Amino acid sequence: MNEIASSLLKWHERIDRDLPWKTTVDPYFIWVSEIILQQTRVEQGTPYYHRFIEKFPTIYLLAEASQEEVYKVWEGLGYYSRARNMHAAAKQVVKEFNGAFPSSYDEIIKLKGIGPYTAAAISSFAFHEDKAVLDGNVFRVISRLYDEDALISEAKNRKLYQGYVDNLLPPGKSSAFNQAIMDFGALVCKPKNPECNSCSLSIHCEALASGKVHELPKKKKAKAKKHRYFYFLDLRPKGGAFPVMKRVDKDIWQGLFSFPFIDHAEPIEDISLERWQEETQLQVSEEPKLVWETTHILSHQLLHCFFYTAQENCIVDEPSSSYRNARYRWIEDASTVAWPVVISKYLNLKES
Repeated sequence: MNEIASSLLKWHERIDRDLPWKTTVDPYFIWVSEIILQQTRVEQGTPYYHRFIEKFPTIYLLAEASQEEVYKVWEGLGYYSRARNMHAAAKQVVKEFNGAFPSSYDEIIKLKGIGPYTAAAISSFAFHEDKAVLDGNVFRVISRLYDEDALISEAKNRKLYQGYVDNLLPPGKSSAFNQAIMDFGALVCKPKNPECNSCSLSIHCEALASGKVHELPKKKKAKAKKHRYFYFLDLRPKGGAFPVMKRVDKDIWQGLFSFPFIDHAEPIEDISLERWQEETQLQVSEEPKLVWETTHILSHQLLHCFFYTAQENCIVDEPSSSYRNARYRWIEDASTVAWPVVISKYLNLKES
């Protein structure tokens, strides 16, 4: 075994974190945890993991669920395409593998929404296949260890970094090694304030020797975010039904629910009652008032969100049956549908 792998394994024996998905070799549980943690810190993701497993303890129950049920459990995590892909992959496993999760990397990677990292994680943790993982934490460790500044965002460089970590992987110890190097990146070789003074790999770190730790990994310059302006109309009465709409277009929040809204590329100074009626096709009887505004950051967009309400003395006439069925659903309880994070924040604010 090489010195770097040996040092990582010894380090990990001392600090191994007690996390629920580390005590199982069930590929379904491991898969759920890996998808949740891809863009979520452990502290934030753990409650969602417990909630998801409690609702869908088997892959059969996930496959049988409706998309709205899956979205409701996922609510607050963002990246709903991952929940959508998990749902599709669960159906795929039930249909093609009779509910038995495939046991090899080559089969796992064929499932909907599963890429090289997730396939390697599942195959190594659940089935002890000699596959090395390459996630954001591992990428950072490798970049600094070898003073490598090639951009991983470029597809041609992924093989380069995969080669580095493959060469470190000790045969027969993939599960322990993969967990160790990921935890090392999360706890020691951190993006900011890495603990170089106490690092057990410091004698091997070329970036430390060259004084470039804080320059690596090299990142591609971020593109300017697109600005969008959303004007939401909360028409919840004190009792009775109110209109919501399910977003079906291939855009942000696909499959989630929203209040009636106006989406605009530029800010709107004043929104008249007539414009609300024209844009939403709802016959609202009083001028909506602005009650809350916030910004919401997505990976490539900056959303400016304004929440209006006209619920105090407002009468909302339902549109014709054909239009209502095409655009709106009338519900009485906001907790029964899945909302985007920014609307959930608004609802929680109004209830507090």
